[in-house]
Amino acid sequence: MRRNLVITICCLLALAAACKKNPDRSPVIATVNGEEVHRAEFEHFVAAKLGEVSGNDSAELLRSQMLDEYLRRRLLLAEAERAGLTVAEVEVEQAAQENPQLRALLASGDSREEMRRDLLIDKYYRQVVLRNVRVTPEEAQRYLEQNQSRLTDKPGFLVREIRVQTRDEAERLRRELTEGKRDFAALARLHSDAPNAEAGGLSRYDEGQLPDVLENAIKPLHPGDVSAVVESGYGFHLFKLEQRIQPHAPEERRAQLDDRRAQLTEELIAQRNQQAIDAALAQLLEKASIQINDATLGFTYAGQLRHN
Repeated sequence: MRRNLVITICCLLALAAACKKNPDRSPVIATVNGEEVHRAEFEHFVAAKLGEVSGNDSAELLRSQMLDEYLRRRLLLAEAERAGLTVAEVEVEQAAQENPQLRALLASGDSREEMRRDLLIDKYYRQVVLRNVRVTPEEAQRYLEQNQSRLTDKPGFLVREIRVQTRDEAERLRRELTEGKRDFAALARLHSDAPNAEAGGLSRYDEGQLPDVLENAIKPLHPGDVSAVVESGYGFHLFKLEQRIQPHAPEERRAQLDDRRAQLTEELIAQRNQQAIDAALAQLLEKASIQINDATLGFTYAGQLRHN
């Protein structure tokens, strides 16, 4: 027994020594609150999210956006760990089982780790940032009154939406959806700046409610289809058609009206959730010390976090 214990201890020490011999020696491209960010770990993140990225000008803007996203994630993950949150292996497996599009990612170590981090951030949002978000019955009723026109029984669309502020980011996300088979709702929660992001981008629109440029992008879609990138005065949009909605027979309209009221209430809750997430992230960024090392980046940085 004693001999086995000695062997076990020696193996553990050897493993620890091996780990110390193989630290990340790639260049330091940034620091976040004094913690070094190495180029290799950032490249792993980009590869897990996008695959290969070419070296043209649009790719430099894309890399800048990805670096901003990565640094924000570092802040969120640090807060999640500080709150004592973790994601067990069984939770990763369960998420993949519930979403077939994620199963293929589990074969890749980098993609699996990024999935675990996505789940940890989602858990941090749910258990910390959103735990005190509430909508009172009076607020819900006021929102219903403000949206009375949407309670009419008209033909329309049930769609998911992602809205971002650059075409490059929108095109990148579309590739993740169509080529990488990523889940639209998950990407909407992580990347969209639309008010419905926390609801996975889900909204119902009556025919004629949206600007023509957006409605014309939705009309040709079949359920399950993802639109091309569409530009509007609000940004760059992607839509996924979930369902076409037709007027109901009179006996069905009362139940449909109740469903529509419930959906509008959920929409208000989603807006409040997104506002809470935006405020929490803005507070983290305001307090954070972020330094970007242009000399070691390998591309020209054009992101938004240089002055933190």
